[in-house]
Amino acid sequence: MTTTDERTVAAPPLRRNRDFLLLWTGNWLQFFGSRMGGVCYPLLALQISGGSARAVGLASAAAVLPFAVVQLPAGVLVDRWDRRTVMRVCALGRALVLGALAAAAFLDALSVGALLALIAADVSLTIVANLAERAAVRTVVPASQLTAALSQNEARVRVAGLLGGPAGTVLFTWARWSPYLGAAVGSLAAAVGLRFIKADFRPPARAEHRRIRDDLADAVRWLRGQHVLRAVLPVVTLAAVLLQVVQLALVVILVKEQGHPESTVGLVLGISGCGGVLGALTARWWMARFSMPALLLGGLALWAGLMTGMALVSGPVLLGVLFAVMNAVGAVFGVATAVFQMTTTPEELQGRVAALAGLVTAAGSTGGAFGAGSLLAAWGGTRSLLAAAGGMALLALTGALVPAVRRAHHAEPPGAATPTEPPGAATPAEPPWAAGPPPGGGTGGQGGGPRRSRTPRPSPTSAPAPPPSETLPAPAPAPKTAPGFRYVPEFGHVPEFGHIPELMRAVEPVPAPTPRQGPSPEPQPGSASTLTP
Repeated sequence: MTTTDERTVAAPPLRRNRDFLLLWTGNWLQFFGSRMGGVCYPLLALQISGGSARAVGLASAAAVLPFAVVQLPAGVLVDRWDRRTVMRVCALGRALVLGALAAAAFLDALSVGALLALIAADVSLTIVANLAERAAVRTVVPASQLTAALSQNEARVRVAGLLGGPAGTVLFTWARWSPYLGAAVGSLAAAVGLRFIKADFRPPARAEHRRIRDDLADAVRWLRGQHVLRAVLPVVTLAAVLLQVVQLALVVILVKEQGHPESTVGLVLGISGCGGVLGALTARWWMARFSMPALLLGGLALWAGLMTGMALVSGPVLLGVLFAVMNAVGAVFGVATAVFQMTTTPEELQGRVAALAGLVTAAGSTGGAFGAGSLLAAWGGTRSLLAAAGGMALLALTGALVPAVRRAHHAEPPGAATPTEPPGAATPAEPPWAAGPPPGGGTGGQGGGPRRSRTPRPSPTSAPAPPPSETLPAPAPAPKTAPGFRYVPEFGHVPEFGHIPELMRAVEPVPAPTPRQGPSPEPQPGSASTLTP
């Protein structure tokens, strides 16, 4: 007998899951290349424009604009097309874009307009690939390992950010084309690795072709009907707005208000990056011990306290440690919300719902960056950080008052398949009555007699076992028998010798005789006891 729980336990660990390792490694190479190239885009724009600050601003805008333009159509395409094909095409496209950028930079033939176009193309392909990879994770890991898989994915992003930025700047200092050449090689390696994944990444078959607008409308309608997800999403978006204030205020406090050199910003970011990696690696431990509302509301309250401490302490080390704890909380928070979104979203809507959620949170981050600049100009770093801490505390209190947020819980993915057996191949749990007769051949009383045949086990295509509340009651004990008789459930009381003839199956069972003192009662004509074996 093979149940769903047994198949899940029997699944190999993630370190032995070949498809997951190929998917994880390929996307880590692309994340690392994105961090190397992304940190150098403003520097390259500054060089080729002759020091124009306007070119730096345009390069930053070209990296942000695709999140508003590309994300929703990309979610629809991810739900329509084979996700492995989408990821391979995006990886090959990024290799071509980054290779062209490296060649143009090497030949000193790169203009500002060409740079902006290449930046937009690189970021757009990255968005599509990330949505496809996020939806594909459920295909290569069972439900019980989804949290661990997403924790490793979050750690991958944190490590790429921690190492990719310094590596990119070092390579750019040596040769400005080298970060993009390295990123192109990483994308090409990712495309090759995706070729060897055996899992089927095709979305559920669709009966008709529809317009993108109609598919997006389906995702919006589904999201509107999810009270918990609809309540959690604004909380996450507002938290992203306030976190932008923290990141910009940190620079102002360190450099302008406390007078530290600019290099201390890198030190603080390095310390905080280590906290993010630690939080991502321990997210599964926290999620196993705390509910979703506790992680969500507790994380917001802890953020508020840490932000207050950052406004009151001085020195890059203390600020870095507090910011590291904030990043650790953010990593756990990110894994928990990702698991919640993926386990509550149907398979056919994974790309579109992730795109909608990403668009909303990206809009919050962008709006928070613009608002933080005005707030810092008016109030300074310390007061702005205290105001953001107050806003975060208010957000935690407001979230605690929303019933839908308090009801959030980690759900099992609807219809998620395990990698050890294809969907629909699960053998249903064996019902209690399928185990055959009770010990003793199903006959009460005395004597052995013939054993009844076992009830055949249900086939894999039979109906699933009823819930525990609907199981059959235990059979009643057999009534007492007179001397020389034994009780057979189907035939009543029969003599204690020989085998039951076929003729007995046509005879109606009679009630058990009442035992009494003295000799055995005379058998009645037509009863089972008058028949000779």
